[in-house]
Amino acid sequence: MNLEFLLPGLALFGVTTALGFGRWPLPPRFAVRGLTAIAVVTASTAVILVAATASGFLLGPAQRAELVAWCRVLPLHHEVGLLAGALSLLALLVMAARVAIVVVRLRLAVKDTQGRRLSIIDNPEPMAYAAPGKPGCVVVSTGMLSALEPRERQVVFAHERAHLRQAHHRYVTMGALANALVPGLGPLVGQLRLATERCADEEVVRVLGGDRHLVASTIAKAAMTTSAFRDVVPAFDGASVVARVEALIGAPQAPWSSRFGTVIVSAGTIAALGAGSIQLHHLWVLADHICNG
Repeated sequence: MNLEFLLPGLALFGVTTALGFGRWPLPPRFAVRGLTAIAVVTASTAVILVAATASGFLLGPAQRAELVAWCRVLPLHHEVGLLAGALSLLALLVMAARVAIVVVRLRLAVKDTQGRRLSIIDNPEPMAYAAPGKPGCVVVSTGMLSALEPRERQVVFAHERAHLRQAHHRYVTMGALANALVPGLGPLVGQLRLATERCADEEVVRVLGGDRHLVASTIAKAAMTTSAFRDVVPAFDGASVVARVEALIGAPQAPWSSRFGTVIVSAGTIAALGAGSIQLHHLWVLADHICNG
């Protein structure tokens, strides 16, 4: 196996891990898009690396070269050893299984919600989430409704509708799939979910006339919510309650702090895209060298 082939991917994972464990003061809308881009590029690079190694292991031995007459080997300079090949195949199976779990959970989350705008389920556990679809459905439990006052219920409904209007399910689902492919992305994807919740919180504040304390108190009161699908769809309990309340009623961020966080994550996004591009370029060059050389 060629270290030159692996190095861009390893560098990318290092950058992603560092960004995931940092706490960057970012405008929520920018954070949603930037962190999603980093997660998707990192997960795609991981798939390329693992699939390339598995292909080199399965198709590399000379005695089986006739099975791929169009190319003698995919896509590494050297034959992949038994240990690396077996691990790559196992990794592919684990990736496929984890992605399948995310898909199944997403289907369960949207079950019986298509064509509906509101679904109230008879469940004593307090929960609320936004189920994507046409037109998109707010799912809330009887336990959640009974735990809140009328104005607080308005906050919950407005919050989930904000998720649907801003299509946050796309970002949350992409984050969930990326985390399924690369479990190390958990902290980064957690920040992505927090950013979507912050976007929805600010939209609720705007809709309800600027009452930040009402929104913050509702979030704190609903801290006991336990949405079963919060990792695959936007949910009221989809991120840190403390961070959301502090953002709503805490001291405003200094402008320089927000600019610093934006610069750091922008640099991380560019680095991720660059490393992913280099990885893809290596794959193309190596495959061309082996197939046509």
